[in-house]
Amino acid sequence: MKSRWLYLLGIAVLIVGCDLFNTRDPEPPNTGRGSWEVPRVPQDVLTNLSRAFLEQNAVNYLLSFEQEVFEFIADPEALQQNPSLAGWNYQSEATHINRLLSVGTLPIDSAVSVVFLNSEQTTLGDSAEIIADYSLQAEIALEGAPGPMAGTAYFYLRIGEAGYWEIYRWQDQRTEEKSTWSDLKSLVQ
Repeated sequence: MKSRWLYLLGIAVLIVGCDLFNTRDPEPPNTGRGSWEVPRVPQDVLTNLSRAFLEQNAVNYLLSFEQEVFEFIADPEALQQNPSLAGWNYQSEATHINRLLSVGTLPIDSAVSVVFLNSEQTTLGDSAEIIADYSLQAEIALEGAPGPMAGTAYFYLRIGEAGYWEIYRWQDQRTEEKSTWSDLKSLVQ
């Protein structure tokens, strides 16, 4: 009789102690990886950048950049108009993309997209250079926002510590009368 009493007491303690009948807190919405894929070849990095823009996913966008030594070299005309573009690093890029994709800058129903065209790639071991024309669209809700943007991007990549391709240097060059990516970075810092 005593062992039966202890058995029932043990079961009761287990039921109460493990919150068997309580609901759990819901998990936060999935901010997941979206369609980001491990860049096994340099061109995959540009694909991930395009997808991150389309999905408006800052986390995936930033996975394309080497955190320690990344530098962005602005178009000379944009740099002359806004000297704060000098010394642009990973932290500057992170601040830029998070502000760009925020509701105050980019309305909820707005689209952002970038298309890379005419890309030329040179690979040597664990480093690569990709030169690509780009067309960038961003429906930004800020005064002075550039319309369609276009230019040529010079991406310098290498295999990072995580074992996949990352951009460590990015140079922007104006090719038309249109605004460039540098102009967008100048507006949203």
